[in-house]
Amino acid sequence: MKALYYVGEREMELREISTPVPNANEYLIQVKANGICGSDFEGYMGKTGRRTPPMIMGHEFSGVVAQAPKGGKYKEGQKVVVFPKPYCGVCEFCKKGMVNVCPEGICMGVLDVDGSMCEYVTIEEKYLLPFDGISFNEAAFTEPLAVAYRSVYKISDAELAEADYILIIGAGTIGLMALALLKYRGAKNVIISDATDFRLGIAKELGADYLVNPRTQDFLAEITTITSGKMIDFSIEAVGIAPTAKNSLECLKIGGTAIWIGNAQKIIEVNMQNIVTKELKIKGNYVYDLDGFADSLRLLSEKKINVKPLMTNVYPLEDGVQAFKDLENNREGKMLKVMLES
Repeated sequence: MKALYYVGEREMELREISTPVPNANEYLIQVKANGICGSDFEGYMGKTGRRTPPMIMGHEFSGVVAQAPKGGKYKEGQKVVVFPKPYCGVCEFCKKGMVNVCPEGICMGVLDVDGSMCEYVTIEEKYLLPFDGISFNEAAFTEPLAVAYRSVYKISDAELAEADYILIIGAGTIGLMALALLKYRGAKNVIISDATDFRLGIAKELGADYLVNPRTQDFLAEITTITSGKMIDFSIEAVGIAPTAKNSLECLKIGGTAIWIGNAQKIIEVNMQNIVTKELKIKGNYVYDLDGFADSLRLLSEKKINVKPLMTNVYPLEDGVQAFKDLENNREGKMLKVMLES
């Protein structure tokens, strides 16, 4: 089978390798669509240390059952999305529903664990979610939508109803999915900030009430003007670098909450005095739980969330090397979600 390998900083390679053979309790899944995650690209660029070559990246994917185990719930031909984060189901975290932090294993396509940018993978039944009525590319958005879902649902219905202003920092895939989910839930006065006008245009199409470009505007002054000095109830940070993390805190009203999804920069400095004296809250958001993942697929299947404006580029898996090269030159941000089809 064909597999796209990360072999070193800014180096990808298409290889022909053996098709994996499933164990007695595993399915063989023919991968149909992969999304290139921002973390895949950052790893490819050598910025994070979260990809260890040589390895196969990829964790946003959908496919079809090519071979099912004896007595398996799903039959050959069933369309499926894969939950890519291993979990044991019995540890203290899993019992609390926090399978996202289960120490059982690393997410597919991270560090040295091979992922889905290939033609076939083997997987246990508990990680499969069936779907129908949408394309493989749309179904592959389940994973990034689930990340945004977990962040957005850290805001309760009551808090959402009371919030005057909510800010999303970063109009990449996750930030835009958070925007779509907030509008789906009825949030009012959602502001989105990004340094590229193209992505802000997509945000407007998805229902953003206000747009801020910190490259051409004074970020804090714009937030102050938009909110008439009230400032922000909840900020969702979906970039993961020091300047945007700082912005996510400085914009908050007294008692406000920042939800951090971005994870590009390992160590940052924060204004502790500001956090203490304004009684601010910071909530971390790491991937997703099972219920949120399944509900994200449901929202996609029922056409409640429109991902088509984000799907800007589609390549066959064979052209995956070129896809990553093209992303290196994505200076205007017009390549948003890049899909690999196989």
